[in-house]
This record gives sequence, structure tokens and C-alpha cells, in this order.
Amino acid sequence: MNKEKKPLKKQSKPVATKNSTNSIVWLCSAICGVFALLLYANTLGHQWALDDFPTIYGNAVTQQGFDGISTLLKTSYWYGLDGKNDWLYRPMSMIMFAIEWELAPNNPILGHWINVLMYGLTGFFLFRFMKNLFEGKNILLPFAITLLFVAHPIHTEVVANIKSRDEILTFLFSILTLNQILQYIKAERMISLALAFLFFLIASFSKESAISILGVVPVMIYFFSNSDIKKYAYAMLPVMAAAGIYLIARGNVLTSQTAQEGILISDNSLVATSNVGMQKATAIYIMGLYLKLLVFPHPMSCDYSYNEIKIVGFDNWFVIVSILLHLGMGVYALMGIKKKDPVSFGIIFYLGTIILVTNLFFLTRSTMADRFLYMPSLGFCIALIVLLSRLLKIDFSSAVNFPSIGNMVGYHKAFTGIIGVLLLIASVKTFARNQDWENDTTIFSSDAEHAPGSARIHYLYGNHFLQDLNQNLVPAAEQEEHWQIAVRELKRSIECHADYLESYMGLGDCYVRKSMFKEALDIYSAAIKRNPNFGNAYNNLGNCYFKMGQYDNAIAELTKAVTVNPQYSEGFNNLGSAYFAKQDFNNAIAAFNKAISIAPSYSDAYKNLGSTYGTMGQLDQAIGAFLKGLEYKPNDATINYYLGITYNNKGDAMNGNRYLNRAYELDPKLRK
Repeated sequence: MNKEKKPLKKQSKPVATKNSTNSIVWLCSAICGVFALLLYANTLGHQWALDDFPTIYGNAVTQQGFDGISTLLKTSYWYGLDGKNDWLYRPMSMIMFAIEWELAPNNPILGHWINVLMYGLTGFFLFRFMKNLFEGKNILLPFAITLLFVAHPIHTEVVANIKSRDEILTFLFSILTLNQILQYIKAERMISLALAFLFFLIASFSKESAISILGVVPVMIYFFSNSDIKKYAYAMLPVMAAAGIYLIARGNVLTSQTAQEGILISDNSLVATSNVGMQKATAIYIMGLYLKLLVFPHPMSCDYSYNEIKIVGFDNWFVIVSILLHLGMGVYALMGIKKKDPVSFGIIFYLGTIILVTNLFFLTRSTMADRFLYMPSLGFCIALIVLLSRLLKIDFSSAVNFPSIGNMVGYHKAFTGIIGVLLLIASVKTFARNQDWENDTTIFSSDAEHAPGSARIHYLYGNHFLQDLNQNLVPAAEQEEHWQIAVRELKRSIECHADYLESYMGLGDCYVRKSMFKEALDIYSAAIKRNPNFGNAYNNLGNCYFKMGQYDNAIAELTKAVTVNPQYSEGFNNLGSAYFAKQDFNNAIAAFNKAISIAPSYSDAYKNLGSTYGTMGQLDQAIGAFLKGLEYKPNDATINYYLGITYNNKGDAMNGNRYLNRAYELDPKLRK
């Protein structure tokens, strides 16, 4: 008797629950954050590099730690370096640097850790923003966009260079702002508008480029919602209010609002021509280079200044290609507006966030920079991933409930494979480029090859080696090699730009170091011939005579330095030293006081003023000057030493020993 066979049960596919979907979102967020951390793990032990000097370890206000925060809120970005209150106002990153200096003085490791951790947070929150932006779409789409953004090698300058914290802060808090506006559009929660205001306030006080988000907000609302005009208005209120507060604060702090005044050719190659047409053509050429770097980020450089990028006209083939590419992008974006095509949004986001730094509508103080692509690259990643999905004919238009990360990755093997290859290539390049940013030596030596036409990078390379020699940081066996490299690079800088006067100064200083005074006098004089109003050349000429013991000649040249530049604090300080050497103490005191009046945080001038008073036996005045110097540079071993000696001479052994012990702690070589 045949038994009736039971029908086989069909295997049911795993179905995602609401909890599992939430788990996938959190897991994807974590993966993006951890991926960002791992990519830059090899920067955590890096040293200072490039602009870390003017913003951190060479910035007198930053080095005041907590005490400098109030000053940072009331002064410009570079105030602690040059005493000027113009052009840039970015207090947020500077305040962070001051706090880090207080916690770990003269230690870059904390800064690198914070940069990497903040980049990890950027990866985490960027995915959540992309997930909300593409709500109702396949989660694989925002996941791929975020991973590609995180891995893009063009971001190495931003993350590996501590100074670029301003870029990280601005982008992170801009996407947090946009995400909160999306939340408001969906749920009309007023708390979302309040958070958007707070986040955009932080973004704006981090870097002025956040202002471009004002244009992104209405575009985003249009492309990713069906809101009425009332929602547009409410959504714009917090960002406009935050931007207004920033602009008012900036206007009250800065004496000059733009970079238009006195742009140097060494900062921006476009200044090399007054032909407006050629300036525009070169700006379009640079826009083409930005697109090239997004697609093929090699070679990269920390500097593209004169004469790395040549002035070109509209007959240049690359300019024509750039025009066609950007016109094509613009036409595509316009055609996709009605359909709310996310590729169009990506193009608009890219162009809207990069346009202010292209030199197309007005000149900036930079020819070009990798870091300028940090925020705009998100638009590129959005457009690229969406176009790739269309090329592979993947329908990401509807949500797919993935029960696990494995199901999501295996959703479309060809797409996953291509993304995997892109991420691998980008990661290898990022990891390799990170190593160039280890310190000044590595970044300057690498980029002198990557941008061989840049006068500035050759100057920075040569000057770095010279300063290491001057600060006794080079072992005796390596000093000759360092000197040769310094001379070679400074000469190359002059070859690239015959009017790059700083290189003349550096080359002259190299000669002075070896007591090659005739060569030094010749090179300083050559600089004066190129620019008779260049105060630094007279200053260095005077210092050269000072080292030769020709104090009258030194005073004559230093007097010329402060005559052509009455605000030249260093010139007055050196003039005071020359008078001091001649024992003309009254004129020395007058010169030092003039230097201090120009640059109130000039600690060396206070040190020299105190030494002069001490030599004259005016011990109370000497102590007052030394204490003032320590306010701005508390870890100056020499000031502590002189202060201790002065207290002892006054009979105050307790204070004398306190400052002497501090000096010995800072510099054991002072103990005799």
C-alpha cells in the first residue's frame, strides 16, 4: 500500500523586523565611523606639520591655554601669530587648540586623536544624514555614498593636518544642521529647528565657508520633500539667524572683511596677470583640476601656489575641456530639477559648496587646495553612486528590508564588487598619503616633488631645514646635509619665482650661519633691489652687520627697516638689540617699547626690555617686563631664567629659585 507523500514545505526567506532594520541602521552607522577611524589610524603618532605652526605651537594666544579663550573670541584667526585683526574669523577650532594645549602642551598627539575621532563621528553621522535624505530608498545607497566619502584620499589634508580641524568642524556640524532640518520637514518638531540653529552656529564659527549651506537648505528641501512655502520659511530661519550672528560677530572683530586687500602672487597665481579674461580662464582651468582630483586623486599637494599652476587663456585645451564638463554638469543638473533627480542634487551641492574658492568670481588668498574639496566631495559621491546604480540598472527607489548586513552586501554582487574595489584603491592611497603628513620634513619633501613649480613649497622645505639647524635639532653628522638641502631648495624657490623675497631671506640666513657674510650681504641686497620697500631685507641686512660686530651699520639698516614699515615689530626689537650692543640703553628701551606697542603679545621684546632694565640695575622694571613676557609665553625657559636671576639679584631667593628651577625644568642646559 503506497503511502501518500506529504508536500514539502517551502523555505521561507528571512524577513526583517522593525528591530532588525534599526539594528542594520546602527550597524551601518558604526561601520562608517569605524572605517573612518581605521583609515587614519596611522596618523595618530604624527607630529606637527605645515599650518600647525601659525595656529597652534607658534601661536602666542593658543599657547595661553584656557586663559587665551576670551582673546580668541575677540580676535582674528592669525592674531596670535602676527597681531593683526583682519580677514579670517574662526574661533571654534582655535578654542579647541587652546584647550588641547592646556591639557597637553606642545604635544600634537592629542590633536591628531581628536581629528581622527571627529572624522569617525563624521562617518557615523553622515550615514544617518544620507539615510534620512534617501528615506524610503534601499539602505545600500546611502551606505555606499558614505563609505566612498569616508575613503576618498582627497580628505587626507583635512584629517592628517591638525590645523584643518576647522574643515572637519564645519562639515560635521553642517550635515548635523541639514539632518535636523530634514527631521523638522518630516515631523515639524520645533526642537529640530533649535538644534539646527545651534549646529549651524558652531559650523559658522568654525569656518566662514559654512555660509554655502544657506543655499543648500532650500535645494535639499525641494529635492527630497514636497513641502509648502511655510516649511521652507521655517527651515531657513535657524540657519539665517545663526549666519547673521556669525556675520555680526565677524564684523565687530575684524578690521578687514575680505582677502582682496594685498593678495600676494605667492599666495594666488592669478595675481600674476591683470588680464581679467586670463584670470577667469585660469580659474576654470583650476576647476577642471578639482574634478580631476575627485576622479583621480594623484598627485596631491599641500600647496599649489605660484608657479605650479600657470596662467592660461581660453585657447588652452584643458580650459576648453573644463568648460565643456562644467556646462554638461550644469545642463544635466537643470534638466533633472523637475524630476528631482538626486544626481542633479549632487551636482548642485558640489558646485554650490566649491564656487566660493574657485577664484571665478573674486580672488582669494589661495590658488588651489586639496582641503577645499572636503565638503564639495559629498556632492561628487552622491552623483557617482547614483549614476553607478543606473549603469548597473539597480532599482534603489524602494526600501528593502535586510535582516542582516550580509544580505545587504549581497543584494547586488556587481555593485558591491565595484564599490569594494573603489574603497580598496582609495584606502590604499589614503593610507599612503597619510604618511606624507607625518611632519614638516615628510610633507615638504614629498610635495616638492608633487608640485615642483611651487616656489612656496620649495621655500618651506628649505626654511624648515634651516630652522632645524638654527634650533640645534640636527645631529652634528647630518648638519652639512641639512644645510645643503636648505640652500638647494631656497635657490629652487627663487628659480620658480624670482620675486619670492622670503627665499632670499632664507638663503641669506643660510650663508650667515656659515659666516659667509659677503654672500649673505649680496643676497639681501639683491632682495632690496627687487623691492626697495621690503622691510625684512633691511632687517636681515642689519642682523648680518650685527653678527659681524658692525653695530653702526646694523642700526642704519634696521632704521631703514622700521622706516619703510612703521608697524614692523621685529624690526624695532632687533633695532633695540643693536642699541643695546652699543650700550645705548635709552634708545634700546624706546625701540623695545615700540615693538611691544605694535605687537602686545611679543614675548621676546619683553624679554629684551627686561634684560636692558636689568643691565641698568632697574630690577623692578626688569621683573615687570619679564613677568609680562611670561603671560604670553609661560614656557619660555630663557625668560624664566632671567627672571630667577633678577629676583636673586634683588635678594628675593624664594622667587629666584622658583623661576630658576622652572627654567632648568624647561631647558636643563641652562643649569651651569
